[in-house]
Amino acid sequence: MAVFDVAIVGGGPAGLSAALTARVHNKSVVLFEAAGFGDKLRRASKINNIPGIMTISGIDFMENLLEQTLAYDPVIVKERVQSVFIGEPFTLMTADNVFQAKSVILATGVAMSKTVPGERALLGRGVSYCASCDGHFFEDKDIAVYINTLAYQQDVELLASLAKNMNLYIGGALQLPGEWLDSLPSSVVVHKKAIVQSVEGEKAVTAIHTNEGMKTVDGVFFLRDTYPPENLVEGVILDGNSVAVNRHMETNFKGLFAAGDVVGTPLQVAKAVGEGQMAAFGAVAYSSGY
Repeated sequence: MAVFDVAIVGGGPAGLSAALTARVHNKSVVLFEAAGFGDKLRRASKINNIPGIMTISGIDFMENLLEQTLAYDPVIVKERVQSVFIGEPFTLMTADNVFQAKSVILATGVAMSKTVPGERALLGRGVSYCASCDGHFFEDKDIAVYINTLAYQQDVELLASLAKNMNLYIGGALQLPGEWLDSLPSSVVVHKKAIVQSVEGEKAVTAIHTNEGMKTVDGVFFLRDTYPPENLVEGVILDGNSVAVNRHMETNFKGLFAAGDVVGTPLQVAKAVGEGQMAAFGAVAYSSGY
C-alpha cells in the first residue's frame, strides 16, 4: 500500500491551502472531500474582507483556489473519511477503502450539529455514521436517520430500501428537493426542522428523543456535514468544541495537525487559508523526518 506524505481531510479553504502548500514542497498529497469543495463558503454572495482581494463571491473564490491547487496534482479522493488511526504511518478509513500517510491534517470545518447524549456511548451498538457500512445490519428493522447535508441523499435512499420503517429527521435549515422526498417509499416518515436531543438505550439503542418526542427504534444513523473531530480521531484533545492545537497547528498527537474552522473562531476565510498553510509547513517537516 502506498504511503502518502500528507493526508488532508476536508477540501474547504484550509484543506486546499494545505494541499497547495504541501505540493509546492514536492510532497505526495491525498485530499479527501466527499461533497463540494467549500460548500458553505460557496453560498456567500459577497466576501470583502480577504486581504489583497477586493470583493469576490464565495463560489468564485473557491473555484480560483481549487483550480490553483489542482494545477499541482494532489490525489483527490471523493470519499468521506470515517476514522483516523494514530500510528506510524497514520491509517485513514473510508466506507470502501483504507489509506496510509506519514502525517494528517484535519480541515473538516465546523460541525453544524454536535454529538448528543448517548451518541458516543452507543456508537457501534445501534449508532452509526455510515449507511453503506452498517445499513445491512438494520434490514427489516425500525431506524431513525438524521441528515443535515445534501451530500447524503443516496445514503438515505439505501437505508430506506433496507429498513422496515424509517423516520427521517431533517436538521436545521436544510431544504431537500420536494420531488426527491416524494420519491421515497411510504415506509419513510419525514420530520422537518428536527432537533435530535438524545439517543436512548443501555447496551444498545432503543429509542431517539427529538423535539417531537420519543420514538422507539433499533438504530440511528447520523449523516452530518462534518463528523465531530472526537469521533474521527479517538483521543484528540479538544478546547471546547474545537480541536486544540499549538502555534504550529499540531494537535496532541505528533504528526496530526488541524486547521481552519475545526480549530475554532473566528470563522474567517483568511484565517483558514493561513492556518492551512501553517499546518502544511508542519506536516512537510514531520513527513521529511519520518
